[in-house]
Amino acid sequence: MITINERSSIAALSELRTKSEEILKQLSKNKVILQKHNKPVAVMLSYQQYSVLEELLDRIEEYTLGMTALERDKKASQKDFVDIEEW
Repeated sequence: MITINERSSIAALSELRTKSEEILKQLSKNKVILQKHNKPVAVMLSYQQYSVLEELLDRIEEYTLGMTALERDKKASQKDFVDIEEW
């Protein structure tokens, strides 16, 4: 396993079998990029890093949906809406 900067390390996929404990310990410090035949195939994150990433993705999705709704509302006219009482 090679640490390439303070936030990333690279490990061969085959190292998971022989150095799994070392790789798991490394996850507390940074993410680990797994390679097979010198090509990245996966990224391992600590659960805390994963949770932060998931929260960020959820917020980005909510923001994007909100902005889409605002744009549609700006372009819409009264005839584009259905009265719930008449529906």
